[in-house]
Amino acid sequence: MGLFKRFASELWAFKKTVLFVLIPLLASPLLILDPIGDGPSKGAWVVIVMAGYWIFEVVPLAVTSLLPVILYPLLGVQESDDVCRNYLKDTNFLFVGGLIVAVAVEHWNLHKRIALSVLMLMGSQPRWLMLGFMLTTAFLSMWISNTATTAMMIPIAQAVLLQLVGENKKLFKGEEGDDHDAHKVVSSNDDNPPSYQMDGGNDNPLAIMEDEKETQVDGEEKSANKQDFPKNPEIEDTTKEIEESAVTGDTIDWEKLNEEERNLSKGLMLCVCYAANIGGTATLTGTGPNLVIGGVVDDLYGAEAGLNFASWMFFALPGMIINLFLAWLWLQFLYLGRSCVACCRDCTTCITCGKKGNTANKAGHEVIKNEYKKLGSISWAEASVLCHFIVLALLWLLREPGFIPGFPGWSMLFPVSEYISDATAAIFISFLLFVFPSQPPNFLCCRTKNDTSEIGPRPALLDWKTAQRKLPWSVILLLGGGFALADGCQVSGLSHWLGGQFESLSFMSPVTINIIIVTIICFFTEFTSNTATATIFLPILAAVAESICVNPLYLMIPATVVCSYAFMLPVATPPNAIAFSYGTLTVPDMAKAGIVMNIMGICLINLMINTLGAPMFDVFNYPEWAPDINGTCRDVGLTTLSPNMTTMYGATTTCVCY
Repeated sequence: MGLFKRFASELWAFKKTVLFVLIPLLASPLLILDPIGDGPSKGAWVVIVMAGYWIFEVVPLAVTSLLPVILYPLLGVQESDDVCRNYLKDTNFLFVGGLIVAVAVEHWNLHKRIALSVLMLMGSQPRWLMLGFMLTTAFLSMWISNTATTAMMIPIAQAVLLQLVGENKKLFKGEEGDDHDAHKVVSSNDDNPPSYQMDGGNDNPLAIMEDEKETQVDGEEKSANKQDFPKNPEIEDTTKEIEESAVTGDTIDWEKLNEEERNLSKGLMLCVCYAANIGGTATLTGTGPNLVIGGVVDDLYGAEAGLNFASWMFFALPGMIINLFLAWLWLQFLYLGRSCVACCRDCTTCITCGKKGNTANKAGHEVIKNEYKKLGSISWAEASVLCHFIVLALLWLLREPGFIPGFPGWSMLFPVSEYISDATAAIFISFLLFVFPSQPPNFLCCRTKNDTSEIGPRPALLDWKTAQRKLPWSVILLLGGGFALADGCQVSGLSHWLGGQFESLSFMSPVTINIIIVTIICFFTEFTSNTATATIFLPILAAVAESICVNPLYLMIPATVVCSYAFMLPVATPPNAIAFSYGTLTVPDMAKAGIVMNIMGICLINLMINTLGAPMFDVFNYPEWAPDINGTCRDVGLTTLSPNMTTMYGATTTCVCY
């Protein structure tokens, strides 16, 4: 038995090496026996190998994404030149352009100014502070990395908590002493996650994160998050009295907080990471899965499908707002609601209301005001970046604004409007950031009287060294690998074969199919990269939709959105891991709050696709731009929900037509 345990432990130590060899071997019958045809078998083998490597992270996700360049030419599926073109497609440049603008926003601390401005407007009550944190985080994560947004907002939330708890202890325990400096949050154990300083040192939270742990944008490097984050340190001096303050210097000992204080801490931590996950779904560039669907739809169906930045935002933004509001209500009920019930019984022990609680709340609000004052007045560079950001958003929204009758969009001003895409606008604004000066020009009449600087060109808003350091190149490779995989599925015939197999699902209502698919993906993405999940499922769902005569967007859009609805586990997304790493939360805490969030997300996205999806994408009709592989999908012009079902117009059909 001892020998077996030793062998098992050593084998476990080499588990990634074992999986590296085992996954291709287990899938090898597809190549040897060729059960589904030469092309589809080879395509299926590549899909299984890449999916296995992505799920178990046998090698880094970006490295796995390079496999199509090796495997497709060797297996005779595609030429190397055709495969490599997938790695720098229009969608990749849309992503790069959006990220360069985000880097400029972070570089000049504009995101921090926006965050603190919103928080100051929300008041000092914990529930309104929570809403302020959620609104700010969600808005920022629409445009910049979810990871960077969370890395910036969590320390601010931690500083507010530090002040709230410190004031509360002084109010209710009658403690005397100096006020606590809430401007930095420092871990009390070297093994705990890194310190995030809010003044001094590196002002860029994303840079701090990258220095301390290799966590990439939007869940793309979950290997850095799958470590067991350490709990709060044990209390070293057991002779200390329980009445001792939970705030010592500039740290919080979570073990000494009472129930109300712990609930407030958990609520604020979760509201930030949940808002980051939800906010990214609102824009086409907000998170990896959204970019994947943009690339896959463009590859399979072209621009005729009508999926662009504007159409996606007008569909996804209302759902994001509703989901954010539901999350706020749920976290209030879970962590603040019961505290407020207790408040009504005994206002002397509650930190969320009452006269004494209000004093503590004002102290927390003072922290936010002090941090904002440190930023000073808005600089030339901040104002310039903000203008570039606003112009980019307008260019994206007004390129083909179907929501404005009679206005064809600015792309019509150019000779061939079809040649212009959202990537064109993104790269144009990104280019300007490397040219526009970061200080007022000092040339001739532009030079002010008090300007004593040396005459010459001002530094640009962004330099390549900064952009190169902060751009997540691994995510760009991951997107390219997904597009190459989808293209290989088409060329090899695997997509057509899968479509034929799923024809048996035509007896089910598309609504039922959608609910099943969304539920599976929502829980599957708790353990795998969001972008990798979208890359694996979306090409398959396109084939499924074509085989059962359903508008492909009806299945693909909900599946894409729920890839970001990973709320239950710390390893699900980097925002979850960052919040968990502070020691306030436990896995059961996240699971209890996250399971309800997952269920609400599943219900909401199915509601949205069956309501707003109709006017935005005409999901209730099988489109002209999708191939009719059965030859019957366009025979019936009326909307149906299942075969042989009488429609609202009284007609009976034999094919599911959307």
